[in-house]
Amino acid sequence: MTRWIPSKKEKYGVAIYNYDSREEVELPLQIGDTVHILETCEGWYRGYTHRRKAKKGIFPASYIQLKEATVEGKGQHETVIPNELPLVQEVTTTLREWSSIWRQLYVNDNKEMFSRIRHMMYDLIEWRSQILSGTLPQDELKELKQKVTAKIDYGNRILDLDLVVRDEDGNILDPDQTSTISLFRAHEMALKRIEERIEEEKSQKHNIDINRQAKFAVTPSFSLFVTLKNVVCKIGEDAEVLMSLYDPIMSKFISENYLVRWASSGLPKDIDRLNNLKAVFTDLGSKDLKREKISFVCQIVRVGRMELKDNNTKKFTTGLRRPFGVAVMDVTDIITGKVDDEDKQHFIPFQPVAGENDFLQTVINKVIAAKEVNHKGQVWQPELQVP
Repeated sequence: MTRWIPSKKEKYGVAIYNYDSREEVELPLQIGDTVHILETCEGWYRGYTHRRKAKKGIFPASYIQLKEATVEGKGQHETVIPNELPLVQEVTTTLREWSSIWRQLYVNDNKEMFSRIRHMMYDLIEWRSQILSGTLPQDELKELKQKVTAKIDYGNRILDLDLVVRDEDGNILDPDQTSTISLFRAHEMALKRIEERIEEEKSQKHNIDINRQAKFAVTPSFSLFVTLKNVVCKIGEDAEVLMSLYDPIMSKFISENYLVRWASSGLPKDIDRLNNLKAVFTDLGSKDLKREKISFVCQIVRVGRMELKDNNTKKFTTGLRRPFGVAVMDVTDIITGKVDDEDKQHFIPFQPVAGENDFLQTVINKVIAAKEVNHKGQVWQPELQVP
């Protein structure tokens, strides 16, 4: 039977995996637990965690990453002191303490505090890595130390944990070597700094909320959702269908184009998108609400021959983009919310160009100015909705 041997070099380590005890003699571990190793035996350690020193037990050696430490005393009076900077030890202890509270915040669905503590823990982890790298100059290390201690003190305050009393350089004061009056004054100064930080953060948050409310009051954001159901229009060739929003008073487009490639067969070129031609015109604000009129414009650009009536195969040219026609609908009342047209289909008359030398912009203005469009049964069938 193998005997347990008192450990000599393997004295201190950190758990890198969770370990659930299966028997009474085993010691449960959580990631990050620091352990004091007392004995070893064929891939197992016996000892205790520093958060529960009274509970001793055995645990797998493979679950522990050994760390350098100084051993003081012997037997029952043996203690281990990690060979790390005191600040690194404090950050590690703080992260371990905050993590248990952080999990509880998640369980209690306290989203605001959960998010705040998460960002603070991420900062401490990043700063701890910078300190351990050993590459920082003394002035940067001193500045980083002040940031770390300020973050720890602030976090402890908002979590209602004990306040750590420090000197001006951020070092923890030893109560055995510091007078009571000095401890009291240091405590008052630390508390004052933290309260100032809390008030400053509240003020910043208040200003952000005010600016955000003012911004949204001036420029509310909304969108126009469009579903193209069908294009009842005999084109005869492949075409590009472009949909956009247009200001007829300013005679300019106020959105980007949504492009649908239409085949000569009368169906979308991408047949998988049949009955699924949807677009969202986003980032419309109060400036758009104040427009006197807004039109929904659909343009057709024919892609193929130079002249649609050209039947001479010897003169055929392909891939030329030629204007074919437009369809225009006034959507001012829909966008401003005066008309509830949710899930309602509209039939927009289609106006072909008089001649292929006409500009589509000119045709759009003519259609808007005209009271009635001679569409000859050719229409667009979109569905518009303001989400």
